[in-house]
Amino acid sequence: MSTQSKEQQQIGFLSLCYHYIRPDNDDPFSRLMGTKITEFKNQIKMLKEKFEMISLDDVLELSKDGKKFENNKHKMLLTFDDGLSDHYNAAKILKKFDLQATFFIPTCILKERLPANPMIIHYVIAKYGVERFLDEYRDALKKFELEVEKYDITFVHGNDDVWGKIAEIKYNFKYKLGYNLSRKILLDIYQNSLLVEYTDILDIIHLNKEQIHEMLEMGHRIGVHTHTHISVAATSLSDSDFFNEIIFPKKYLEDEFNIPVKSFSYPFGERKDYLSSMRLLNKTKEYDLAFTVEEIVNFGKTPLEIGRYQPKSQDNVRTLENNLSNIIKKSIL
Repeated sequence: MSTQSKEQQQIGFLSLCYHYIRPDNDDPFSRLMGTKITEFKNQIKMLKEKFEMISLDDVLELSKDGKKFENNKHKMLLTFDDGLSDHYNAAKILKKFDLQATFFIPTCILKERLPANPMIIHYVIAKYGVERFLDEYRDALKKFELEVEKYDITFVHGNDDVWGKIAEIKYNFKYKLGYNLSRKILLDIYQNSLLVEYTDILDIIHLNKEQIHEMLEMGHRIGVHTHTHISVAATSLSDSDFFNEIIFPKKYLEDEFNIPVKSFSYPFGERKDYLSSMRLLNKTKEYDLAFTVEEIVNFGKTPLEIGRYQPKSQDNVRTLENNLSNIIKKSIL
């Protein structure tokens, strides 16, 4: 069978998972890693040319009703994680392209008006650097009477690799400190750094209700990204914690915006962070779709393990197109 005939028989959809969409110039948090606005527009132009763009409703039909795609052109679904303020501008850009996207929201940003966990790390380090972040971290350990020696993260300026140390910090908060302790410490760091300097920092970081209402009016969709942005599979959650992080956010968004919410995306989204379809169904049947960041073409067979590619800050149109092409090639081997 030729490669072309294989492709004809295996038409599926890819999905992108965008995060930060940053200004081209004069970014007050210039050390945040993300896709620049002009580059984002160029990528969207390329995607419209190379793929048939689909919506969340199309994916729901594919998974529930056995819908078949009508032509031999691969499809593309756009998604955005973390409920970032950047996404308001992204939604307006997509509207101009006559495209719909799905935005996954951590509900702590709306219900409690507090930032999601990773954004505290990103913004504090982007503004003040690794050393200041770790100073605030140690102060929090002492404040909560925790063993500094047990939980400390050391950093020697000039000797230690900065990116390696940032990766260690993220790993500790995702996997080592535990669900409640991580949140407690990060909120303390936030309140003693960013919130002191910026009274409007939450609106700088995250979307607000009014913006989300506007995005829905533009034709976009929203889904759940847990409550505080945790690794669902790697975190030991009690039944009540699972409800608060996974089930409550769905009900909250439905009540707040008067819409059905049928989709969920796993924070971090790697194999160690998400539940298999069976494990998720054993815990809840609230969702029809669940998204990971496994780099695959989706064929509708595993609607609770939908893979996505995460565009990186260094991706340009050419590298993004090549990376997506390679994912397609692997799917037909």
